[in-house]
Amino acid sequence: MGFSKKDEFFMNLAIKEAEKSLKKGNYPVGAVLVISGKIIGKTSNSLHIDKNLFSHAEINLMRKYSSKIKKSVDISKGKIEIYTTLEPCLMCLGSSLMHRVNRIIFSCPDPRCGATGLDEKTLPKWYFKQWPKIEEGLFKEKSYDLMIEYIKSKNQKFFKDILKMYETMKKEWK
Repeated sequence: MGFSKKDEFFMNLAIKEAEKSLKKGNYPVGAVLVISGKIIGKTSNSLHIDKNLFSHAEINLMRKYSSKIKKSVDISKGKIEIYTTLEPCLMCLGSSLMHRVNRIIFSCPDPRCGATGLDEKTLPKWYFKQWPKIEEGLFKEKSYDLMIEYIKSKNQKFFKDILKMYETMKKEWK
């Protein structure tokens, strides 16, 4: 799968957001919203700062820019893309469907909560019709390294189990 220079630019912005998130003690996930080739917004995971389980990077973007996304869908039929450093979970994927995101580009697969491998044909027709193009792997090593840095900074059994999942996943890349 070939990524464009624009894709690389947007994903680099998402990675910078993930790095900011890591410095604040949050999961290092960053996301960028692009409509018709223009950056609308960028943000990161703020789960621990907000103490809100909905504060994933993608949800933060869609919450903040929902009216711009709707306007794009209703009026201009603009191409809506989300660049994110980690594979979207079921909540973020569902919100992307509801916002009619056309394309999701994610960097690192999420072996614990990633939901992009769902078979969209098994979902009700409306969701199937809204299913975005999903592309993965752009700068995955960098995003993987950020996740590993975060996970290793935690000293709980919960995170040790997640670390094993990530390490197993990386072995499969080779």
